Amino acid sequence: MKQRQEPVSKLSGALGCAASSYPVAQWPQARLLALTAVGALLALPTQAAEWDTDVGMSVGGYYSDNICLAPNDKEGKAVATARPDISVTGSGARGNVNLQAAVEYNSLGDSDLECETGQASQLSNRKSFIPSVRFNSDYELVEDWLRLDAAASARENSLNPFGPPGTGNGRDNTNIVYDYTVGALLQRRLAQTANLRLRYAYNEQFNDADIYGNSAEDRVEFDLDTLPGQGRLSAGLGGQYSKINYEATDFQPAFDNELSNAEFRLAFQVLDSWQINGLAGEEWNEFTSQRDDIDGSYWDVGIRWTPNPRVEVNVGTGERFFGSTPRADIRYRHKRSELSASYVRTLTLPRTLRGSDASLVDPSDPFGPGFGELPGDLLGNEGQPTFIGNSPVLDERFELRYRFEARRSSVTLSASDSRQQRADDGSEATFSEAGVTFTRSLSSTLSANARLRWYEREGQEVDGGNFGGFGQDSETWVAGLGLTRRLGNDTTLTLAYQFLTQESDFALNNYDENRVTFNVRHAF
Repeated sequence: MKQRQEPVSKLSGALGCAASSYPVAQWPQARLLALTAVGALLALPTQAAEWDTDVGMSVGGYYSDNICLAPNDKEGKAVATARPDISVTGSGARGNVNLQAAVEYNSLGDSDLECETGQASQLSNRKSFIPSVRFNSDYELVEDWLRLDAAASARENSLNPFGPPGTGNGRDNTNIVYDYTVGALLQRRLAQTANLRLRYAYNEQFNDADIYGNSAEDRVEFDLDTLPGQGRLSAGLGGQYSKINYEATDFQPAFDNELSNAEFRLAFQVLDSWQINGLAGEEWNEFTSQRDDIDGSYWDVGIRWTPNPRVEVNVGTGERFFGSTPRADIRYRHKRSELSASYVRTLTLPRTLRGSDASLVDPSDPFGPGFGELPGDLLGNEGQPTFIGNSPVLDERFELRYRFEARRSSVTLSASDSRQQRADDGSEATFSEAGVTFTRSLSSTLSANARLRWYEREGQEVDGGNFGGFGQDSETWVAGLGLTRRLGNDTTLTLAYQFLTQESDFALNNYDENRVTFNVRHAF
């Protein structure tokens, strides 16, 4: 077992258990907005650029017949909402900007509602304002040599993944994650045979729930690869170093994790559509673990099959200090359909799962970001569920996405299964979900949608585990119907109904809810 800890900050004693910010993150919202503005200016200075902008304002609300998510003695309540939003895409000769941002106000966060029964009576941290931000930008400072990049995000997710689905409606059991990254990429072709890539990035993440704590990461990545097209055999060297510093909270002292590795890669193009690839390397890690060995040698071998531009299949297996590392990734694109499926067993961090990788923003990606799965959805419920705490996690994950689009209809199927084990104490949790969404255009101004989604949570905490909250297994079903009507060129009206039911081995987590949502959005 390896561990590095630092003394608890003297400032941490002045912090309470309610939502607050630590010294490094006194103003996470302001930092995020400042980074967004600076990145936008940096990416396209004095350059002629093409801009695509969409600005809107939504007002409405919802009515719930069980606002406290109580197993009995249900209480109905109406909640008002308002949400400005903006989407900006800019592309210039040497830079790019992508921004999708919204903030939603709900009247429940400031209300005097007191829940005497139900899981909401045991939790705090209600929010009146819920943000959703995804931003990235890049700028080529020195042509064919140096590129600068910046990214930022804000999202809400569940404080306790085994608690009620408090996200997206101003209820309790919520945490808001703010995250930003700035980096520089040095890339250069060497002697017309190889490509050198050296990148440094600095990242900070802020959580408004104290039990998570805030963190900062320094990351360095190095790659030296032969250029494609130089022959059937290609080779490369690579490595990375990452140090994450976690601030002290009322639940843990300050500490840091270090993850680093170096590897040699080799690939042989057997045919135009078939490639055999492999790598071998060494990793050096430093974090608290119940295992005796958390680093050492690793390897991976696999094949890549690309029969045509629409299909790509990557499969392989390997070995790391925690055991075998099988992997599979399948991508298929067609005019009307898109499929992606992946399986991986790897070591990751809760800060990565809770937060978001803002560099993934792609407005044209049907599986990408946006403000809800369907029109009129409330903000929230973003990020991946994971343990409370910051111990590295062994994550065995399967994900499936399929989308089919016809002239007037579309269907999206999705499923995921994540089996996680915390490194410091061996606690285990499984987060599974599956769902289908259907949309249909009924006329030039009217469309309908329907959804059905299933969630399952299972947890097992070993003796002495951190923070509690596991062992509350549950199964949840969500069904909904919606209508969206265009009122003129710039205004849309949405009306939706949703039914939610949950069964759990914890009595206060058994409940059902009927909810009606009304929303009007005007684009400026």
